[in-house]
Amino acid sequence: MKKLFIDSDVLLDFLLDRKPFSDDTAILIEECIETKVKLCSSLLSVANMHYIIGRLEDKNQADFKIRKILKIISIENLGQVVIDQVLNSKFKDFEDSIQNFCAAEAGHKIIITRNTKDYKESELSVLTPREYLAKLRSE
Repeated sequence: MKKLFIDSDVLLDFLLDRKPFSDDTAILIEECIETKVKLCSSLLSVANMHYIIGRLEDKNQADFKIRKILKIISIENLGQVVIDQVLNSKFKDFEDSIQNFCAAEAGHKIIITRNTKDYKESELSVLTPREYLAKLRSE
């Protein structure tokens, strides 16, 4: 089964309906569900999303939206091996480095994010939702 790792910024676009980005994310999620692509993220993303939604809305909405997204995505393990890789990497952003190595350790080939510039050190393919959708349509 094909897997796709989605960064928290993209999932937040969807959960908070941040226009215009949420439209591409909604289409991406629908396409992946229809084509049986397994959507994944990290525990760090879930924690970050809950915190941000809680600050912007409230804890009840954060709980509700996290439950909603967990029906769509699976959580990849995040452990000592990933943190060791992060601490020895050339990534400038600690959180993005965690996302990258979590995805790589779980066997992902692609990370979906709107923050592509911070993944310059990644050996994975790093695409925005729009770029990924364009790639799907060209295949």
